[in-house]
Amino acid sequence: MARHWSLATTLLFAALLAACGVERLSPSASPASPTPTRGAQPAAATLVSARGQERELLAAVPPAQVTPTPVNEGVRIWWPDELYPPEGDPAREVLEDQFKNFTQTYTTIELEVRRKRATGLGGILPTLRTASPVAPGALPDLTLMRRADMITAANEGLIVPLEDWVPEDIAGNNLLPGVRPLGEINGVLYGVPYTLNVTHSAYRPAAFSAPPASFADVLNAGTPYLFPAGATPVSYTVLLQYRAAGGRLVDESGAATLDREPLLEVLTYYAAGTAEGVFTPALVSYTRYDDYWNQFVTGDTNLVGVDTVTFLRRRSSVPSALPVAIPTLDGAPITALDGWMWVVTTHNPAHRQRANVALAWMMRIGGQSLFTEAFSVLPTQTRALRLWDDRGYADFAQDLLTTAVLVPESQRNSSAALALQEAIIAVLEGKAPDEAAESVLARFE
Repeated sequence: MARHWSLATTLLFAALLAACGVERLSPSASPASPTPTRGAQPAAATLVSARGQERELLAAVPPAQVTPTPVNEGVRIWWPDELYPPEGDPAREVLEDQFKNFTQTYTTIELEVRRKRATGLGGILPTLRTASPVAPGALPDLTLMRRADMITAANEGLIVPLEDWVPEDIAGNNLLPGVRPLGEINGVLYGVPYTLNVTHSAYRPAAFSAPPASFADVLNAGTPYLFPAGATPVSYTVLLQYRAAGGRLVDESGAATLDREPLLEVLTYYAAGTAEGVFTPALVSYTRYDDYWNQFVTGDTNLVGVDTVTFLRRRSSVPSALPVAIPTLDGAPITALDGWMWVVTTHNPAHRQRANVALAWMMRIGGQSLFTEAFSVLPTQTRALRLWDDRGYADFAQDLLTTAVLVPESQRNSSAALALQEAIIAVLEGKAPDEAAESVLARFE
């Protein structure tokens, strides 16, 4: 089936946005055209299995809780490039089909999707800041943001709370347990979680007698464990291990702090691993999961730190690899929660109604399931995850999400987090754990 979407450089707000790399996607199919079926689209058809028929039916059913506006008006969405599949990726066809089918279902609403950078010059948040006072009509009705940007946008009054008008089945009981807080700020809902990415590890079962869940499991196996120890301001792996051991980054008054015993437990683990060759100072040079994946492929290591996106997109190169939570002191799983949230910028009631229609459409169970599995990110709704063909990873992720923690950006960038990272690097470079601990703890006494 020929593609009904085209990309063109947007003319909106030309003087300001010409350098922003914006692309506009507009449906060219007539609203009277019949809604296409997935069977006629070979690229996406590979995604459909026994569960595929169920989620296809769910994807085709318009949301029942909203009524489209009777006037021929539009709804504008800014879509981050990072979440937009590249040309030739089956996920792109899945996503663009959802846009096209929206216009064929809601013939009175013109859908306008504009691709935007997620960060930097021309990014979603900077452009919202710039456009709000001078060209409010150029703003989107809906856009997608990560949590850190969502908090900034809410503090600056660039987005609106969703508590009073987003249906409960979109932002409430359909969400996976523990996911809604990702979109909340001080208990108020500002974003509807849409896609998720979680931190974990991957291992070769043949190299371990059991899944490596604890510090002792890793040390006993003796295989090098690679992870982004050089990530700034602090490695998520190290931060989560410290949190799992009972460590804090702030005290009861909100001041930065590190707890001695959890810190020593983690540093002692890394000292022991360094002595046995499980860890080396080279870990500090790794800042991304991709930096060492080839060493996992070649068998130079059998245990690596990954996230959802890295594991699902690269695991075909290591077919035997299985996911496992990052190792912790006692083997209790933990992960960090991150993802993209739908946020609303418009204060206009009519625009909000149309935004609600579009939001409900993009949060349909079948559609979310199809897109997220095709794009190797996790959906935020329980039923959408249950419809995944990859039951092994879906079940693993659903269990792991119950252990997820939200680490505030202010804490991850705090002096305590920086001190934790400094202590880990010192131990990897040969300093004794108690000496490294005392060096950083003295700053918080």
